[in-house]
Amino acid sequence: MRLFPRAARRRLLASSLAAVAVGGLFTSAAQADHGHQLKQQQHAVQGQEKHAQRDLDGSSRQLIAAQQALGSAVAQLNGARRYLASVDARLLQARAAHQALVVQLQASRAQLDQSRSAAAAGLASVASQRTAVRQSILHSYGAGSPQMAVTQALIDGTSLDDVALQQSYNAAQSQLQANTYQQLQSAQVLLTVHQQDVARATARVAAQEQQAAAKVAEILKLRTQAVAARDRVAQLVVGRRSAERAAADARAADAAVLARLKKREIQIEKKILALAATDPNRTVAQTSGMFLSPVAGNTYITSPFGWRMHPIYHYWELHNGDDLAAPCGTPEVAIATGRVIEEYYNVAWGNRLYLDLGNVNGHNYTAIYNHISAYRSHVGEVVGRGQTVALAGTTGWSTGCHLHFTIMRDGVAIDPTHLIGM
Repeated sequence: MRLFPRAARRRLLASSLAAVAVGGLFTSAAQADHGHQLKQQQHAVQGQEKHAQRDLDGSSRQLIAAQQALGSAVAQLNGARRYLASVDARLLQARAAHQALVVQLQASRAQLDQSRSAAAAGLASVASQRTAVRQSILHSYGAGSPQMAVTQALIDGTSLDDVALQQSYNAAQSQLQANTYQQLQSAQVLLTVHQQDVARATARVAAQEQQAAAKVAEILKLRTQAVAARDRVAQLVVGRRSAERAAADARAADAAVLARLKKREIQIEKKILALAATDPNRTVAQTSGMFLSPVAGNTYITSPFGWRMHPIYHYWELHNGDDLAAPCGTPEVAIATGRVIEEYYNVAWGNRLYLDLGNVNGHNYTAIYNHISAYRSHVGEVVGRGQTVALAGTTGWSTGCHLHFTIMRDGVAIDPTHLIGM
């Protein structure tokens, strides 16, 4: 990073500024009493501001935590949505499988009905064939043996034509009986086949019915899980959003309180500066580089005066001074002869020191040192140019050891760069 050396012309102004009478910085006894009262008021406001700042810090952390929790819930919601999408896909697959099983079940039931009908027909056919065989057997036994009938016909002197007819009848009757037995045997085999078909179809239908029932149960379980997941995540998001809104409201309320307290502190600072403005005026040829660097030794600007994003809380703000590189314990010096008019702790700025530099060319100047680790001068002391007033630190809202240095002209923060020649 680029170094910002001190301007040589500061040395040219040193002798003229040091010649100013130190006694001119003191006020009258009445002014001192008035200043004491103002300081007491400021301390009271600062105590309230400290509590308010802590409240704001707490509510800010709560808001950050709530926002993080909401972000986590939203991530869970996205995960739940993906899960619901997968469940929906599985539901579609289960429904399709169930529908296919329903079709198969209908076909199996139709086949079962056919098998049962065929089995019933087979049973009827077997019963009919058994009846025919029984009647044939009874008729045969009733009529006697066919061979005996032919012999009897010859004995009785029946004509040869009658005998031949009797033989033909007997042959037909024997063939009929043989056919009847064969049909009975075939009917019994067919009946056995139909009965086996009925048994297989019955088992297949039972298995398919069981599969269909299992798929239905799976669908119902998936639906229950999907609904539970949806309700759980929805409730979580609603709760997290409510917490985030509550934390945001709390932070806004705390910020409003802090703003009011800071406004009161600014008013008191203006009164202190008004009291300091009674100091004698001195005139210089030019103000550029008329003050020393507030950090002893080489330093450089790490963050200049101007609008920026807050490095910790990430909101847009006016950076009302220059951040100067200063390791912890580095001496911070008076940029000109002046009087310490205030030192106190602020949660944001840490340990602070106000150094009244008097009036120059009709304007009152006050130097403010922030994030101090230790004081080396105290309220009411008059310090000389270059004298150590404090040590650098990282108190308050700070990301590391440095000096946040502010110069106020007539109570308004200005860019100190040209005044300290950096």
